[in-house]
Amino acid sequence: MLNRIKDIIYNLVGWLARLGPATTHSGKVLIVRVDEIGDYMLWRPLIPELCKAERFYGMQFSLCGNSSWKSLYEQLDGDIFDQTLWLDKTRFKQDLFYRYRFLHQIHKQGYRWVINPTYSRDKRNDDAIVKAAAAPDNFGMVANTENWRSYDKGYDRNLYLHCWSGPTTPLFELIRNRKFTEYVTGKNIETIHWQIPEAKLPALSIALPEKFVVIFPGSRSKHRIWPAAYFSEVAQYFQQKDGLAIVICGGNGDRIYAKAFKEAFAGSVTDLTGATRLPELLTILHRAEALVTVDTGSVHLAAAVGCRVFGIYNGSQYGRFSPYPLDITNKVISIYPSEIEEDLVSTTMIQQKYLYTVSIPYQWVQVKQVIELLNHSFHA
Repeated sequence: MLNRIKDIIYNLVGWLARLGPATTHSGKVLIVRVDEIGDYMLWRPLIPELCKAERFYGMQFSLCGNSSWKSLYEQLDGDIFDQTLWLDKTRFKQDLFYRYRFLHQIHKQGYRWVINPTYSRDKRNDDAIVKAAAAPDNFGMVANTENWRSYDKGYDRNLYLHCWSGPTTPLFELIRNRKFTEYVTGKNIETIHWQIPEAKLPALSIALPEKFVVIFPGSRSKHRIWPAAYFSEVAQYFQQKDGLAIVICGGNGDRIYAKAFKEAFAGSVTDLTGATRLPELLTILHRAEALVTVDTGSVHLAAAVGCRVFGIYNGSQYGRFSPYPLDITNKVISIYPSEIEEDLVSTTMIQQKYLYTVSIPYQWVQVKQVIELLNHSFHA
């Protein structure tokens, strides 16, 4: 009932935001991408293909992005778009006046085209922005409806004039984004330049150990946590076996996990939790020997700069964000609970049990599994 009331309020705000005439600009294109850091990293290599498409020749491009990865965009892609509009998703959800002003600003632009390259579309976020734009032509995907409520079915009918229906079988997100971009542009894309050139990485003002491994013990989701004691054992292996220093990274919200790790770990550490911006984290990962983390955006940041990754997963959305296809990179090693390994070699079982988010605890991944893979990777 509460969610239905929220929807009614959000719909009313959206309707009010669309009142009044929009300026007509036949030469303006809006791309809406307001999901998270990992989603941006697995989409950003396709931006140039969208912006140079023949059907949009001579048009101005605007990006509506998530403010959480604004610094990454400015470092890596800041020269691409003519205009950027940054969405604070928390305020967009909680502050109705902010929501109205943001949607009204979108509406007034009078976009000719709107492109939403998001698979897990959200009625309250990206789709609400597309609706506010009220463009004559919209491109989108047939959505992953995992998080839709039962009464949401059909809400997006007629929202997208052009809607790409991708495979429902597991497909790595970078490949899905390529296929959607081909649909929009009408052009086959043979090569994706997805790794970040070293020249684009910022310099660091902080001192780092000569040889080190990064431990990323936190997660934005409390359900994606691997015990601090497990991280500690892995860090101890790195320090004792390979003589590597330990660097902890994460955002301000990860301080509680960094504290738990330091309490469990007997050795010395360099704690950079909350002390770096995302572009600087790219540089740190580029210099690191490896990253150990749970299923977070840090995996995709590390992969993009060629860092070896040992990622802890529970099987959720298997094939979409992990494991990385070997023809993209062999440096990302995805580790799953041994209890589900047999399931993960069966396409049928993946379709039945792991296509969406599952509740299997991350702590089912044992330390010995991780250390065996570390040993094989570093000493094979």
